[in-house]
Amino acid sequence: MSTPPVLLEGVSYAYGRAPALDSVDLRIDEGDFLGIIGPNAGGKTTLLKIILGLLSPDRGTVQVFGRPPSESRGLIGYVPQYARFDAAFPIDVLDTVRMGRLGLGRQESADEASEAARDALDQVDLGDLADEQIGQLSGGQLQRVLIARALASEPRILLLDEPTASVDTRIGRSVYELLEQLSDRLSIVLVSHDIGVISRYVKTVACLNVQLHYHHSRELTEEMVELAYGCPVDLVAHGHPHRVLPAHGAEPA
Repeated sequence: MSTPPVLLEGVSYAYGRAPALDSVDLRIDEGDFLGIIGPNAGGKTTLLKIILGLLSPDRGTVQVFGRPPSESRGLIGYVPQYARFDAAFPIDVLDTVRMGRLGLGRQESADEASEAARDALDQVDLGDLADEQIGQLSGGQLQRVLIARALASEPRILLLDEPTASVDTRIGRSVYELLEQLSDRLSIVLVSHDIGVISRYVKTVACLNVQLHYHHSRELTEEMVELAYGCPVDLVAHGHPHRVLPAHGAEPA
């Protein structure tokens, strides 16, 4: 059996006395597009940071392509939840994406870095905006640039933390469609609150609320969501929004 891109076994992590992850087992295979849903403070961002090697688990083991995360960072692309920057800062789109080449531990010319950045922009259909000042972009264009910046490092796995949180539904849908296309050649892990939309595009779904509920399946079961959210739900047919119902058996509005 080949080495999986990501393998977590018995991973636990706490902030002081507050547990963020408890005994998490997770295997992500080549070509997977995993969507992770769950409530706020459920440990989703913490899980990504542990895969990235930004946090070390209190217990358990983490391997990324068979090695510790600290030795595999060049193989991981990351799009964080919030990208705060000065919209007036004089940097263009191409140089923003070129920043994804930093820290790769390789020497290359400026032309080589620019070529890789242009290729990443082409992958997100923004090649014609390479010379635009970053502050002139729409929310959807900026999100695609951030994805291109992650792709510029030529990763084998892409991690995204709420990539559509700051854009409207229509633009968010286009971002999910882009990720679906990229999943043909990359393993992708996507954290989101959007239960209904995420289930249309991903290949497998997991629910995380300190403990992980994952069956290596695209099916999002009522039991999984109730365990993660702690409330009753009404699951509709796959590909349609899921209605989360009030607690204690109340009727939907």
